This record gives sequence, structure tokens and C-alpha cells, in this order.
Amino acid sequence: MPDLNIISLDNYYSIIARGLVLVYIAYRSYSHKSLTNSGILAALITGFIHSLPPSNLYLTLIVTFYLTSSKATKYKENIKSKLTKTPKEKSSLTKSHDQRTHIQVLSNSIVATILLIALVFTTNERYQTLLKTGIIAQYTAVIADTWSSELGILSKSDPFLITTFKTVPPGTNGGVSKVGLLSGILGSALISGVSIFSFENDKISHFIFFTITGLLGTIIDSLLGALLQASIVDNQEGKILEALGGGKITNEYLQNNDKVKIVSGYDLLSNNGVNVLMATITTLLSIGLYSILF
Repeated sequence: MPDLNIISLDNYYSIIARGLVLVYIAYRSYSHKSLTNSGILAALITGFIHSLPPSNLYLTLIVTFYLTSSKATKYKENIKSKLTKTPKEKSSLTKSHDQRTHIQVLSNSIVATILLIALVFTTNERYQTLLKTGIIAQYTAVIADTWSSELGILSKSDPFLITTFKTVPPGTNGGVSKVGLLSGILGSALISGVSIFSFENDKISHFIFFTITGLLGTIIDSLLGALLQASIVDNQEGKILEALGGGKITNEYLQNNDKVKIVSGYDLLSNNGVNVLMATITTLLSIGLYSILF
């Protein structure tokens, strides 16, 4: 059996600490209703995998992403809920925008989880560094995207569509605002700041690199959203329809409602699908760039 890159069973205190962190996340998710029951289960499994390597970095990354993004989601929720319209559909896995499902948990962590599993079976130091780079880049990208979406929608000026530069309603897929971009950069910088201590040299260079990967992820997400995700507007209210749980507005709802229309994008991917594709592209690009630059 090959040597595994996992925490030593003799490291009792670290194992206990990581276990307590997972218990806290489960309790907090349940008490704050920030995750559905299936979302909590997915988070625990994902968190366990992030706890396997010797380094505390990976569990720290996902916990930082979860806690701060939950805060961003709930921030001024009473105002944000009035900017878009949420259709009531029986197929929804959650009842509110600020309660995330297992699909949303996985769409924001599955790429990093796959890389972590590969890391566990990797002993080559260079490969370990590249895998670590991909994991960090994935989290800079998803936190930048989440902060951009959740805080950018509060911008006092309407966003513009990244493909046409035309003004669009708040909540439009592919819509970009200065507030959103700045929020994304700040989120990316947070993950970068947490991560640089895992590198012995060139900490400033690593901080800049990973902050840029987060910004890159936000831009890629906006492009994918503008092209591959349908933005549907309610003609009467002028508001973008936003499906719960990061899903798609069902065809049944669209066919039975003549007061809505698609204003941009092709109806190919849900928000969750865009997130997975964005994370994959950003991660692969970041690994490639890192292998050249460092």
C-alpha cells in the first residue's frame, strides 16, 4: 500500500480540533438554517476530506469560505429579496435564498475535493504544490464569485452585461458592477492572505497571484453566466427571476407564464452548473500559470 499524505493518527490534538470544527459547522448550519439537512451532510463529508492532509490549510479554506459567504448571503437580505423575484416552484430543494442545498455545497467545493483526494495519494513535492495551488485557486474563485453576487447586487447603480456592456437589471447573469468586482477582489484577498503562510518563500508574489485568480474566476463566471445561463425577466415588475437553490426556472413555469421572457443567455446551465464549470476552468488555468511562473 502506498504512503498516504494524511495527518498522523498520533497527532491527537489536531484530529480532535478538526473534529470539533466540523461539529461546530454542522451545529451552526442547523441552528442558523444556512444549509438544508442534505447540505449539512454534504458539508460534513466535504469537510472530512479537507481534514485528511497534515496541513490545516484546506479545512481553514473551506471554513473561511463557508462562514464569510454565509454572512454575505444574509447581509441586507431584506433589501436583496426585493431586487429580484423568486418563483414558487414545488421542485425547489430549499425554501429561501439564504439556505443552501447539498448541490450548492458541492458546486462550490467539488473541484477542490477531487484535488484533495489526489493530494492524499501524491508524494511528489512538486505535484503536491501544484495540487495545493489548484485548491487555493478554486476557493479564491468561488469566494470572489459569491461575494460579488451577494454584495454587488446592492450597488446603487445598475450593473452592465459583460458581453455587451449594456445596462441590465440587478441579478442578471453576467451582470457586472464596480461594487461586485471590488467585493470579489476583497474576498479573493482574504483567501490569499490565509493561504500564503503555507508557502515558505515569495509570500507577496503568492498573495498577488492568488488574488488575481479570484478576480479571474469572477470574470469567467460572468462570461459563462451571460452566455450559457438564461436571465429571465418578469415584464410587469421588471425584475429578474431567481430560482431557489441555484437551479433553473422550470420549463413548466415558463410555458404557463406569458409575462416573462428570456433577456440574455442560452438556457443551458443552472447557476450551480456555471459555478462548477467556472471553478474547473479557473483551477486548471491557475495550475498552468503557476507551473510557468513559480
